[in-house]
Amino acid sequence: MRQKKVLTLAVATALAHMAAMQGAQAQSASDPASATEKAAPIQEVVVTGTTAKNRTKLESSVAITTLDSDKLVKMAPHSLADSLQQVPGLWVEASGGEVSNNVSPRGLSGGAAFQFISLQEDGLPVIYDGELVDVLLREDLTIKRFEAIRGGTSAILSTNGPAAIVNFISHKGTQKPQGEAKVTVGDYGMVRTEGVFSGPINEDWSYAAGGYYRRGKGVRPIGMTADHGGQFRLNLTRRLAAGELNLSAKYVNDHNTFYLPIPLTNPAKPRGVPGVDPHYGSLDGPDVAHISNQTTNGTQTTDLKTGFHVLAKVLGADLQHDLGGDWSFRNNARYTRYDVAPHSVFNGPNSYLVRATNRLDPAQYADVAGLLQRFGGTARLAYAGTGQLVDNPAALNGNGFTTDAVAETRFRSLSHFVDKLSLTKENENNSFTAGILFASQKLHEDSDYGARILTEVRDQPKRLDIVAVDANNKILGYLSDKGVLRNAFFYERHKGDMNSTSLFINDEWKVNKNLRIDGGVRYEIARYDVQDEGVNAAGSEVPGSSLVGGTPIPGAFNPDGTDKDNIIANNYMRRAGTGVWTRKQKTIKESSYTAGFNYAFNDHIATYGRYASGTNMPTLYSTDSFVDGASRLSFGEVGVRYISPMWTTSATLFHTKFDNLSFGETNQQTGDFRQVFVKTLSTGVELEGVFKPHKRFSLEYVATIQDATIDGIDPNAEEAKQNGNQVMRTPNTQVRLIPTVHFDFGDIFLVYSHIGKRFADFENALALPKYHVIDMGAEFRIDKHWKLNLKVNNVTNEIGLTEGNPRSGFNQSSNGSLFYARPILGRHATVSLSYKF
Repeated sequence: MRQKKVLTLAVATALAHMAAMQGAQAQSASDPASATEKAAPIQEVVVTGTTAKNRTKLESSVAITTLDSDKLVKMAPHSLADSLQQVPGLWVEASGGEVSNNVSPRGLSGGAAFQFISLQEDGLPVIYDGELVDVLLREDLTIKRFEAIRGGTSAILSTNGPAAIVNFISHKGTQKPQGEAKVTVGDYGMVRTEGVFSGPINEDWSYAAGGYYRRGKGVRPIGMTADHGGQFRLNLTRRLAAGELNLSAKYVNDHNTFYLPIPLTNPAKPRGVPGVDPHYGSLDGPDVAHISNQTTNGTQTTDLKTGFHVLAKVLGADLQHDLGGDWSFRNNARYTRYDVAPHSVFNGPNSYLVRATNRLDPAQYADVAGLLQRFGGTARLAYAGTGQLVDNPAALNGNGFTTDAVAETRFRSLSHFVDKLSLTKENENNSFTAGILFASQKLHEDSDYGARILTEVRDQPKRLDIVAVDANNKILGYLSDKGVLRNAFFYERHKGDMNSTSLFINDEWKVNKNLRIDGGVRYEIARYDVQDEGVNAAGSEVPGSSLVGGTPIPGAFNPDGTDKDNIIANNYMRRAGTGVWTRKQKTIKESSYTAGFNYAFNDHIATYGRYASGTNMPTLYSTDSFVDGASRLSFGEVGVRYISPMWTTSATLFHTKFDNLSFGETNQQTGDFRQVFVKTLSTGVELEGVFKPHKRFSLEYVATIQDATIDGIDPNAEEAKQNGNQVMRTPNTQVRLIPTVHFDFGDIFLVYSHIGKRFADFENALALPKYHVIDMGAEFRIDKHWKLNLKVNNVTNEIGLTEGNPRSGFNQSSNGSLFYARPILGRHATVSLSYKF
C-alpha cells in the first residue's frame, strides 16, 4: 500500500510537471512582446554519459545535473560530499567533516561510502573500487565544473558506477592568460587559499595550474589544528592538427579530522547530554590524541594531530585524435599512488555507555573483579594523565557516565592504474563507440590496529584508569594502562592485487529529427588475489570482560611467570598476528547492459527513458571481501525535461532494485558474526530545476520522493521479519529550495533543506526524526575582477542526525537514556574574497 501511494504521488508529480511545461511553453509562444521567451534557449553541451561529441542536455537520454565553478563558489560546500547535495536522487551524509563521508543513490542504504557511484576526474574513475575516494578527490578552483548522471549509461561507460557517474572536469590550458585566486576564512579558525592560473607556453602548448592550502581547527574543535594541508594540480595541453593531448599531474598531502557519533539523549527529539555539545562537541581531544597500542607488528600509535592523512601522487595522459572518415580515437590513462593513514577514536556500541558507578562494580564487570582479586582494596577511577582520583563518579561531568572507545589506526597503501581506450565513428545520425577499460590495483598494505580505551563522556575527554586503592586512597594496582584497557583489540593485515578488463560498446542513433535511441553492453572480468595474516584471538569484545588471557606482550612477565609491574592491561594482546598468510583468488565475470531513448518535441521540451542493469564489483580489501561476488543494480526510469529562459526543469520517475547486498553484525557477547543478504527496492521521483519569473528573483529546487524498502530475505531466515522495513539511514523524502534575490551588484539567497524520517538500523528499532536546515548566503560582485562571498550554514543550529551508531549492529535501541549518533555540523560561517582575471 505504501509503495502504491508513493508511485501514485510520483506519477502525479511528473504529470503535473509536464502539464506545467506545456503551459509555460504555450504562454511563451503566445507572448509576442517577449522576444527572449520566443528564442530557443542556449543548449548546454555535456560530455558525461555519452559517446557523442556535441550532445546537449535536452537531447540526452540520461538524468543529468551540472554545476559550474561559480555555483560551487557560491554554495561554499564544506566537503566534496556536501557539493553533491545539489544532485537529486543522492542521499548525502556530510556530517563526518571534509573526508570519509557517505553518498547513497536512489534507495541504497546510507553509510555505504560511495558504493555504486563512480567518482571521476576528467572522465576516468579516481579509484576503481571507490575505497576512500573522497580523500583523493578534492574540490577547489582547478575544477571547472562537474556533471552527474544518475543511472543512464553509467553502467556501460564506467566501472563500479551503475547508479551514477559524477565527473569532475578540471581546467585545461588556454592560449589567453587567465586565472582566479581566492581566500576563505571560517569562524571556526579556518583559513584557506586557493587559485587556478592558465596561459600559453608557446603556440602549441598551454598550461593550467593551481590548488589549495588550508589550516583550521574544525567546526567540531578537538583542541588542536588537525585540518592542515592541500593539493596542487598541473595540466599541460598540446594542440594537435587533428586532436589534443593533455598531460596531468596532481599531488595531495592533507590532514583532516574525522567526526564520529557522539552521545545524545531523547531519540524522538535529540538533544545533547551535559558535557557534550551536540553542535560543536567531539569525543576527540588532546588527552586522547596519542594512544600507544602494543601489537605483534610493533607499537602502533593513534595520533589525532595527524588525523585522516592522505599522501597521493597522480600522473595522467589523455589523447584525443580524429582519424578521418568520421572516425576518432581516445586513450585516457592515469596512474595513482596513494597512502592513507586514518587516525581516529571510534565509539563502540551504545552498550559501551555506562554509569561510572556501575563500571566500578565487581559484581557487574569481571575485569574489575579480577583487579580486586589480585590487589584487594576498592575500585576507583583516576585520570590517566595525572593519577588524580575522581572524587564523585556519579556526578562526573554532570552526566555520571564513562565510555569505552577504540583508538584506531589504519594504513592503506595502494597503486592504481586505469586506462580507457575507445574508437568512435560518428556522423550526423549515428555515434558508435567500442572500447576497452583496464584497471589494476596493487594493495601494498592494508593494516588496521585498535586499542580499547576508557574515557569520560564530555567534549575533548580525558582518559580514565580503573585502579585499586587502599583505605588511604593509595593506588595498589592498575586495571588499565594510561587509559588503555586492551592492547591489540583490533588487528588485521592484508595485501594483494586485482585487475579488471572491460569490453564495451555503445551506440547512439538519431532516428529522425525528434527521436534518438541508444544501447550499450559492457562485459567485465575482474581477478582478485589477496592475502590475510592469520590472527589468534582471545577474550570478549564486551566491556568489563576479563583482561587475562591472549598472547603475552613481550617483556610483560618475569622468567617465573609473575607480572613485572602492577598493571594488568599491559600483559596480553587480544588479537595477535601469527605471521602466517592465507591466500585466496577469485575471478568474477559480469555483464552490464542498457537501452534508452530521447524524444524532443521541440527546442524546449523532451522526454527520455531507460532500462539498465549493472554491477558493483567487490572492494580490494581482505580475502572475505570478494567471496560473495558482485552486487547488481537494475532500474527503469522515464523523465521529462523542459528548458527555457524562464524555467528549466526535469522530472524523473524511477524504480531500482539493488541485489546481493550484505549486512552484518557481531554479537558483542559471543563474538559470532551474523550476515544476511538482501535486496532493496525503491520507487520514486526526482525533481530539479530553476524558475526565473523575474530578473530579480529565481527559485532553484531539488527533490527526491521515494519508497525504499528491504526485500528478498529468505523467508526461513531469522531476519525474514525485516522484509518491508525502510532501508536504513536513507530518507524517503528530501527537498532542497534555494530562493535567490538578484541585484545588479550580486545575489542574496537562502537554502532550505527538509530531510524526512529515517531509521538508524536494519531492524528499524531506532528512528531518526525528520529535520530542517536553513543556510544563508550572499555574493557581491565588487567589479569585474573582485567578488565577495558570504555563507552561514545551519542558521538555526538544528540537531539533525545523519546516522545512529553503526557499531550497535542490527538493533540500535538507546542504552537507557543515552545513545550514540552523528549530528550535522553546528552553525558556522565562511567569508571568501576572490579575484578573477
